[in-house]
This record gives sequence, structure tokens and C-alpha cells, in this order.
Amino acid sequence: MKHPLPRLLRLALAAATCIAALGSAGAAPVPPPAVPRLTHPGAGQILYFVLADRFANGDPANDTGGIPGGPDDHGFDPTRISHYQGGDFAGLIDKLGYLKELGITGIWVTPPFKNKPVQAGTAGYHGYWITDFTQVDPHLGSNDDYRRFIDEAHARGIRVYMDIIVNHTADVIKYRGDTYDYTPIAERPDRDAEGRPFTPAEVAWNGVEPPNFPKLSAETSFARVPVVPPGEADIKRPAWLNDLTLYHNRGDTTFTGENSLYGDFVGLDDLYTENPRVVTGFIEIYKQWITDFGIDGFRIDTAKHVNLEFWQAFSPAIRAHARALGRPDFISFGEVYSEEGDAEFLSEFSSDLAPIDTTLDFGFFAGAREFISQKKPAAALVKRFHDDDFYTDHDSNVHSTVTFLGNHDAGRFAWFLEQDNPGADDATLLRLAELGHGLMFLSRGQPTVYYGDEQGMIGTGNDMRARETMFPGTPSLYRDARLLGTDRTGADDKFDTTHPLYRLIAALATLRKSHPTLGTGAMIMRETAHPNLLAFSRIHRDHKLEYLAVFNNSRNAVVTSEVPVDQPPGSRLKIVFHTRSREMRTVTDITVGDNGMAPVRLGPLQFAVWRARAPLPPRKAPPKIHWATPAAGDTLTFDTYAAYGQHFVRRRELRVDVAAADALAEVTFLMTRSSRPDQYAYLGTDDAPPYRIFWRPPSDLSPEETVSFIAVVDDLRGHRAEARIDGLHIAPADRPFGVRGATTPTLTRQPEPALSLSPENALTLQVEAAGTPPLEYAWLRDGTLIPGADTASLAVDQPGHYTALVRNRAGTTLSRTVTVSGEPATADRPGAAQPAPAPAF
Repeated sequence: MKHPLPRLLRLALAAATCIAALGSAGAAPVPPPAVPRLTHPGAGQILYFVLADRFANGDPANDTGGIPGGPDDHGFDPTRISHYQGGDFAGLIDKLGYLKELGITGIWVTPPFKNKPVQAGTAGYHGYWITDFTQVDPHLGSNDDYRRFIDEAHARGIRVYMDIIVNHTADVIKYRGDTYDYTPIAERPDRDAEGRPFTPAEVAWNGVEPPNFPKLSAETSFARVPVVPPGEADIKRPAWLNDLTLYHNRGDTTFTGENSLYGDFVGLDDLYTENPRVVTGFIEIYKQWITDFGIDGFRIDTAKHVNLEFWQAFSPAIRAHARALGRPDFISFGEVYSEEGDAEFLSEFSSDLAPIDTTLDFGFFAGAREFISQKKPAAALVKRFHDDDFYTDHDSNVHSTVTFLGNHDAGRFAWFLEQDNPGADDATLLRLAELGHGLMFLSRGQPTVYYGDEQGMIGTGNDMRARETMFPGTPSLYRDARLLGTDRTGADDKFDTTHPLYRLIAALATLRKSHPTLGTGAMIMRETAHPNLLAFSRIHRDHKLEYLAVFNNSRNAVVTSEVPVDQPPGSRLKIVFHTRSREMRTVTDITVGDNGMAPVRLGPLQFAVWRARAPLPPRKAPPKIHWATPAAGDTLTFDTYAAYGQHFVRRRELRVDVAAADALAEVTFLMTRSSRPDQYAYLGTDDAPPYRIFWRPPSDLSPEETVSFIAVVDDLRGHRAEARIDGLHIAPADRPFGVRGATTPTLTRQPEPALSLSPENALTLQVEAAGTPPLEYAWLRDGTLIPGADTASLAVDQPGHYTALVRNRAGTTLSRTVTVSGEPATADRPGAAQPAPAPAF
């Protein structure tokens, strides 16, 4: 479960048309439902990631945070890149117009919480050394300033995302003997207060099973004995954070194996996130910020360094709280740092095992650098996009991932361009930067501009070398920095709305908003014969207009090629966006050839977008579908793997082949079990070939059960076909499946499959379900989500096909389709349904 059902503005169910009762003599079988691909209601944004201290100084009076002493006491020293520079929330408020004009719809700001001002010779200007989770850091302003910033952003239609941390606090705890090397569990296990050994994984609380956490002793339970320097015993807030037994106390991590999970992150105090007190404490902290400040979502720092069970408890609780406040669009995205960008591992943190809404897309980050900066063939990036299927499950997919080109840890995209292209002149680097931003804005996911990239900031490395000030820089490293696309330097103010990158990003943002298919439509990769050419189509299920985006990563070659599209021969594609270069002054409309190919011609480092003049034509026959893997009667085995101290049961590929006249189709993956033959478990919907998902069983699937998989292809033009495989068995794995102790929803009561109404009487449809709470409900009529229908009952006064969907953290179950016939209730009758607003696209 990653987000509450009423918020799934895209979610719809294609209803079955059979009106005979299930199980009655001679009744036709009810066809399995097709579930359209969902889009998280908080997705589709254009984000701007900013370090508040480095953006704008709106109130110099708070530069030292009111802390007495010198720079190594209060942390403010604008001559050093390691210290506070003076930016604050007042400055962010002053520049909201600049961000609005850029086209930004969401601001992700580094943690606003009060930090330890200085530790180990550097300052907490970045916000990740928190001592007080209830107060805004005084260098940035007050809680009221933060609230005003959010209110002012909302008034301009801009969302605000709070960067949060649960993995660690500031470095307050020291170890007796001043020894900080990591001590492995095998060498010295944790012990309870009575001296009995245990491991954190044995007692980790996941919010489902009753807590089983032992009482601990600061003196005897840990590998290192924690001590606190004088004057700091009560420095943390809330006060429970000062309890030394709430930390792992094992020494510093080297970011390998188990110490990646249990070690101190560069000395920062690593919280014992397996402990129910820590879990419930952070749930309460962050629920309060949502309630009091109206935050629109969380970016979650160091998510992969926190045990999976924590997320199994935290994420459902946060979503339920936001839902109760009427915030269906609240979204969380986790930082799962991965230089390789392995989609299998990254997607684990938005799966059943760590059900965060979505993650930062390090796969796109790595792939974009490979294709744009390192000039690798397009095929490598196509492979990464095909791996998007790892993200598809019963309540999420890749379309909500947060894409980026560079950040405050790894470095700026322009710096990567410099490193990968030695000797390239600034004009070439600028064009490469433009190509990278074009790729990010036109691909699936939510693009994120790293602050200053729109002003041509390059940086000189990673970490603080990539954290320049937007106001005139004082440290020589910032002051003397050159910028791409301008004569300005780091010594100047950098809010130039005429900068070529600012103008390009603003134009791309306008394009994306004007053509929402480019934000949330299906992304269909297109093969080309040229290794420098990347091509894909974007098509939205509602209006079926094909957009074709093509990118040329060659530095000096004009590339001519043919690209397959889903348009009839002779149809024209209209140019809607393009870049220009010396080699190619214009890019024109194109005509599809008799072979169904679109001829494209792009200059070096150029990209363009075309749009079909008409929706895809209707099909005369349904597509054909058959299972590629697994096969009927198979026994499915599941391997395990470990990464960064976490252990996973590897998911199995479920794949079908679809033969159709064009690539626009959605495939719904369903499962039935022998113990629930009349209920469908919904596994996910894939909206682009190859049609597949990656699945592992829920925790309550018994090895004795046989299962069937059903795939339903919907061509979105009135045709469906299905394929089924039966008699499959699930072999036990070395580790438990799914969320320990959780049970998927089981429908214990469903409406009759055929009902009728009259103008005088409305019907009430009712479902009842058992399963691990909280259970979430949604009702759909004729393939459309019914606004506000989020309870187990539904008053019906319109004919149509109705289906209920019940979801929890373990899975999703669909009710049978109910066909309601008869006359609709009159519009003036109390309780009569009003026309629903057209769904957003």
C-alpha cells in the first residue's frame, strides 16, 4: 500500500457486462476485470530541489541563528563553503515568483529542523544533523516563517515537500574509550537488560505483529557503551530521543553489508529503528508536521539505511493520517542512493517490503549521464526504461518516480559533463545540458531541477562543492566559479530569467503542462537503427494522441533515421517542440511512410517532439495474448539476495506476449488462489511493452495452495482478450514472503451480480472484507473512480457497472462486477448523483 485509494485519480476498472449471478445454473462466467494503470494523485509535478541556506538571504538578522560566539559556535561564516551562508525561508518567499515563472509546481527543501550548528569542524547548514525535530532551525527562520513559506507557495499553486530523516540524529553520542570502528553483530551481538543475546532483525517491529522488543541497558546491551558529553544530555527534542538505548551504538558504517544498516552515518547517531518506541515516535513527529503546516509530501533521506520493517509501519500510518486530513495527493519519495541505478533494488523500496510511495530515480540519473554525457548507445538507456516494470505492483508504478540529473551529494550535471567530455567548449557543454534537461522533462516520472542548474551552475565536485549560493558567493570557490551560458560568475546574483537554461526549462515546463500526455502518458520505447538516436512515444489512454520524442546524442553528426510509430501510412506528425543548432536551422513536420515508419532528421545534440494530428484509429479485432512465463503447472521458486544489509526474496517475472496492430494497450495481471476461487488479487497493470510485472507471494499465501494467473489485455478501444495459466505452486523461500504477519484483503460479503433500481429508490452496494488494517476502499462505475466513494458501502442511483476495490499493505482484492440496470434517479431527488468532474490527465 503506497497511497490511499480515493486519491488515485487515474484508477479505474473496466467493468464486466455479464448480469447473471455467479454460480447459478447455466450462467456465463463473469470475465475478469481490466484495471487501468493508476497514477498517484500527487504525481505529475515539476520539482525544484533547493538547499534553503544557499538560495536567498531574506533576513540577515537570523544569519547566526541567535547563537552567541564565533563561526565555530553558531556556524555562520560566508567565507567558508562548509558553513552557513545566510539563506533562509524569508529569501525563499521573496523568490517564489522566480520559481513560478520557471514553471515549478513543487519545491523540495532540505530539512528545516534545528540542527547542531557545528560538528567536526563543519556546520549543519544542509539540515541533516538534527537535534530538534519540532522546531525550524533558527538560521533559516522560525516555525512561523516556515508556515508562511508554505502558505505563500500554496497561494501560487506550488506544492512543498519536506526533507525528513528517521535514520539518525546529529552526532551527540560518543563511545566509551573513544573507539568508533564498527563492531559486527557476529562478533558482539546485542543483549537485553538480562544479558540474553538477540539480533535486531528478530525483534524489528513492523506495525502489524505485537511488539516483541526487549528492555535494554545503556551499560551492557550494546557493542559500544554510549556516553554523552557534558551539557548535551537533553539536547534532543522530543525528549525521548535522549534515551541512549534507542540507538544501535555499534560504531561508524563503511556503507557495506550489515554496517550499512546498523552503523553510524559518518558519526551521526544511528537510531534503533527496529524499536517500537522509535517507530511510533517518528510517526507522531511527522504526522504533526502534516497537520500543522499542510506539507504536500516527504522526501525521505537515507531510506535504504533503515530496516524494511520500519517502512512497513511508518508509510501506511503516514498515508492514513494524510488521508484522514483530506490529503489524497500526499506523496513520499525515498532516497535509495545507488550509483548503479539498479531498478530491481531501487524498486524494492516502493514494493510490499518497504511500501514508500516512490523513490528518487537513480536509474534515470545513471542512464541519462551514460547517454547524454558519456555518449553511450541509446540501447543501454532503452534497457533501463524497460526495467521500469520492476516498479509496477498493486498500488504503484514508475510514473511517480522522481527523476533528476544531479544533486547535492553526487554533484551537478554540468560537472559530470565536464568530467566526461574533457576539452569540450562551453557551447558544447551548454547544448549537452539542454539535451539532458529535454530528456528529463519528456520522459516518464517527475522531473527535478537542482537549484542553480537553470543558471548554468557547474560546481567543482560533489557534496559542498556542488552547493553554491544563488546570491553572490563569498568563498573563493563559489565567487570565482564560471557558469554555462552566461558571462556572469559566482560573484554575481544568479536569478537571471533570460539565461538560456532558465528559458529552456521554462519552455519545457510549459510544454509538459500544455500537453499532459508528456507528464503521465504511457512511454513506449521505439527502436531505431542508429546508436545515437533515442526515441519513444508518449500516449495517454484517454485521448490516444501519439507524441514522438527523439534525441540525438552525437556531438557532430546530423542523424537521419526511421522510427516506428503507431500512425497510419500517410498521416502527419506536427512538430510541437524542438531545439536548434548551426547544422539544422529548422525541424519540420513529418509524414509517416507506407512502412509505418516516421523519417526523422536531427542535428548534433538536438531533440524534438512531434504530435499526431488525430487519435489512434479504432481496431477491428482484439489483440492476441499468451503467457511467456511462467508455464501452467510450474512450481515457482524464489531466490534471495542481500544488499546494504537488507535481505530480499527476489521477485519472479510474470510476462505475456501481445500481438496487436499497434503498441497502445494495457495488461492487467491478476491472481486467484484455490482457497478464494471467486476473488481476484490485483497484481498490477503494465501500459507499455514488454508486458510484465515482477512479483513475489504475499505472506499469507500457503505453500499448499495452487494459484492461477490471469492477464487481461485492453486495447483501450473496446477490445479485450485474456490468457490464463492454472495449477501453479509456490515453493517456500529461504526467507518469509511479504510483510510478516500481514493478511491480504478477503471479501466476506459482496453484492449480487445483477441489481435494478427505480427513480424512487436508490440502491446501496455493500462489501465486507477481512485483512490487516487499515483497509482502504474505492468504488468504480463504468471504468471511472467515483469521487468520495471511499467506504465499504455505496449509494447507487445511476445504472452502470460497479466494482469495489479493497487494499491494504499486503495486497489488493477486487470485488465481482455488479451490473445495475433500470432508470436513473431524478437529479433533483435528495442524494441523487451529480455529474462527476472529468478526470485529470
